[in-house]
Amino acid sequence: MATRVTSISGTKRPQTTVSRASANGAHANAKDGYVLPVLRTRIPEKVVHAGFWGGLLGAVVVGAVDPPLAALVGVGVIVARHRRKQ
Repeated sequence: MATRVTSISGTKRPQTTVSRASANGAHANAKDGYVLPVLRTRIPEKVVHAGFWGGLLGAVVVGAVDPPLAALVGVGVIVARHRRKQ
C-alpha cells in the first residue's frame, strides 16, 4: 500500500500505487506462470517451482542451510501455497 510522502519543502509528491499482482511478479496475462518484469518473459509455474525446490536442495547439499531449517521452509511454502489456492 503506497503512502503519501511530503518532501522537505512541504509539497506533496504524487501517490504511486502498486497492485499486489505486479508487486510479486505476477501478470494478468500470465496464466499458470510468472512474468519477469524487466524482460517481460513468461516462465511456466512448474519451472519456477522446480527451480525453488532445486535451489533449496542445493543449499542443503552444499551446507549453506541445515536440513531441519530447509524442512521448515519447505513445509511453510507448501502451507502458504495451499492456503493461497483456497
